[in-house]
Amino acid sequence: MRNIISTGNEEIDRQFGGGIPSPSLVFIEGAHGTGKSAISAQIMNGLLTTKKSLLCVIENTVKQHIQKMKSITFNFSKPFVRSQLIFVPMYIKNAKWSEKNTERILPAIKQFILEKIDKVDGVVIDSISPMVNNSKNESILDFLSFCKEIVAKGKTVIITSHSSDFSDATNTAVIGTADVYLKLGTVVVGDREVKTLKIIKLLGAADTPEAGFAFEVDLIFGIKIVPVSMANA
Repeated sequence: MRNIISTGNEEIDRQFGGGIPSPSLVFIEGAHGTGKSAISAQIMNGLLTTKKSLLCVIENTVKQHIQKMKSITFNFSKPFVRSQLIFVPMYIKNAKWSEKNTERILPAIKQFILEKIDKVDGVVIDSISPMVNNSKNESILDFLSFCKEIVAKGKTVIITSHSSDFSDATNTAVIGTADVYLKLGTVVVGDREVKTLKIIKLLGAADTPEAGFAFEVDLIFGIKIVPVSMANA
């Protein structure tokens, strides 16, 4: 049975039909600079507020990631210090990133998650790109199946990905596997560029979700929805 978790942002909850269903497999896809980490952090914020513990796989160091999140109003320092939020950096100082080495990341992360999954309520991967750059489609599909197994155990999994991470066939499988699939982009409105979020799929919502919305990431107020018609976005 799914519960509805508030993101902590009433406007976003309204767009999502009440909030994010949990447990669920959430994919957030978009190009660089479209706000994937911000949307992921907003959902994380909701889970942490409800006392959920999270394992978060990140591209940068822990310090860099916490500072990055603080710059868009999300302060994850306290849950990190309290071990409510466990960070797993993929960054290794002085490591040589070869094709052979990157092939090993996905199985290694899977094994690490397996060892920790009973101690947390959810997993966040922001982003999956370094893990799949040189992975075969079979390995990616196997990892997706693994994520669904985690969700079946009552955990929520959030994954951000770049638009070019997967082949067309694999991307179709990703959309089919996901319970929630959000696609981010940008649109120019007048003399400014705003970010867009399209809800491709959202299973288990409390109410009917909207088709999507435009938003900005404000350095003081966080994510702010912009009144732009998605029909023109």
